[in-house]
Amino acid sequence: MSQSFGDEQRNRCKTIVGAVLLACALACAAAPVAGAQPTVPVAGKDFSKPAIVILGYGLTPQGWMRPILYTRVLTGLAVAQAFPQSPIIVTGGNPRNGKSEAGEMRNLLRTLGFPANRIIVEDKANSTVQNAQFSVPLAKKANTSGIILVTSSTHQGRADRNFADAGGNILATVSFPDGNPATNISQLVRDVLSPVTPFR
Repeated sequence: MSQSFGDEQRNRCKTIVGAVLLACALACAAAPVAGAQPTVPVAGKDFSKPAIVILGYGLTPQGWMRPILYTRVLTGLAVAQAFPQSPIIVTGGNPRNGKSEAGEMRNLLRTLGFPANRIIVEDKANSTVQNAQFSVPLAKKANTSGIILVTSSTHQGRADRNFADAGGNILATVSFPDGNPATNISQLVRDVLSPVTPFR
């Protein structure tokens, strides 16, 4: 095993652990305390049934998932463990060799044991704008309380804006480092604050 491959695997594990910790924090913030009076969610956000939206990433010419897309799916799966009532929406078209981004994400989720009835496939979008335009109505149709976006740090700012413009109720963001350190650090701060901060 090469050193770079080992580093990549360690970074991926750190990302997933971070996603699990964020998901647990979100779940704890959303869960009522036994015997306590109902309270208004922090910043007016309702995490009772979020849709977890995993944004696609270009497949190889042969139709295989690239490492970035694998990491997005694993991160979304980690978040979904904290919300057993929530669906995962996989979004992305751009077919290669007869396979779509969303279709391959669904296949990976199913291989990892995620229930088919909790997966919503949106396989027509060819851009982040279309990811948002096509996924927001699906989240609303599924009677979810809002959206938790899952993507990469260099993509998160654009994705947040596009989903807000499409009328999505963004509850939180979860991203993993994929760019320069300054981008990664600023996005990590945004991710951590997103459950308690309104999006603009």
